Amino acid sequence: MNTYPQEFYNPLAIALNGATLQDFLDEILAENNTLELTGFTFNDDLLPDFTYEQIQRTLGMEVMASYVDLDSPAIPVSTEGDVIGTGKIPRMKSVEYYNEDKLRKLKLAEDRRSISREEIINKAGVELGGIFAKLVTRHTNSLTYQRHQMVSTGKLELTDTNNPNGVKNITLGAHVPTANKKIINDDTKWWTDKTKATEGAKSDPIKDMQNMVKAANKKGARKVHFEVNSNFLDAILGHSKVVAALAANLFPLADVAVATGQIAYMERARKFSALKGIVGVDIVEWDTLVSVERFNRQTGLIERPEFDAFDDNVLVLVPDGSLGEILTVEPILLEGGDYGFAFGRKLAVTIGKDYVKKCQSYNSEMTSLVVPDKPQYMWYLYPCNG
Repeated sequence: MNTYPQEFYNPLAIALNGATLQDFLDEILAENNTLELTGFTFNDDLLPDFTYEQIQRTLGMEVMASYVDLDSPAIPVSTEGDVIGTGKIPRMKSVEYYNEDKLRKLKLAEDRRSISREEIINKAGVELGGIFAKLVTRHTNSLTYQRHQMVSTGKLELTDTNNPNGVKNITLGAHVPTANKKIINDDTKWWTDKTKATEGAKSDPIKDMQNMVKAANKKGARKVHFEVNSNFLDAILGHSKVVAALAANLFPLADVAVATGQIAYMERARKFSALKGIVGVDIVEWDTLVSVERFNRQTGLIERPEFDAFDDNVLVLVPDGSLGEILTVEPILLEGGDYGFAFGRKLAVTIGKDYVKKCQSYNSEMTSLVVPDKPQYMWYLYPCNG
């Protein structure tokens, strides 16, 4: 019987080589522990349970002073905002295993006299570093998806498509007012078909975008920007009315036909920059793919379909700066376990040991939700519904 030393059952101990798990995580994940969620920042006040409140806030315009009787006290101005929704934050989990096969290879490498102890430590460190990087990246991708869904659809919906191995039929809404969503159904559609091959007879993307900005300005949103899927932006830049506007803007003295023809040969960045100038506000494009893993029972294969995090066929106008916050439930950990953290103790990594299966598991969990706090300043245009 070959009884492996305890340390080989615990490859993490080899990789740590005297350091703490948190030290190891901080070092290995220094380049991976970044999270870009434009407009949203973590609220460091961790929630005691899974229930959250969505607070609606204004853009910061100060109200006027009140006119009162000479001896009457002033009424305090509200600063907390209104609760416009509540719900339960779903938990995200992931796991990786250092199994018997890897365990045997690690022991075999140690038994070879040509391999030093230092090389064994490095080997274990590299392998575990890759595992931890995967775990954190999965949560990063989930939060990125949350951010883009909340902004591009006004909700986070968990379905068999985006969460095949977890809970289904859960919708967490951003509570965007219905009046802020416009669907074009007449001949002013930008395109009349899903392939965007036929333009609406009276379509005018530039005018529609400028009107959205004007409407936002009237509501007090003076600093705003558009957000759009990258593929959808390509289609917009190719719309005949947009091409004509770009031609007039970039070649004002040239013949119309010649100027329009030049647009087809112009680099995309220049056309994109000109479109921003014509519309009058910034346009942010998102080219973010996410993936899930699912088992196909018919083929017996594991599939990893990819799809856009930011929805196509929608144009969203939002305020510059803060759009909301990321609410997190405080993780509960049992005394005596091996733990490490990322994102300021919001993502917890727990080390598990199974003497029967002869493996060590690396488990991550995070209970966070991207919550917009200015949904009343989010406007949506669906220019080719159908």
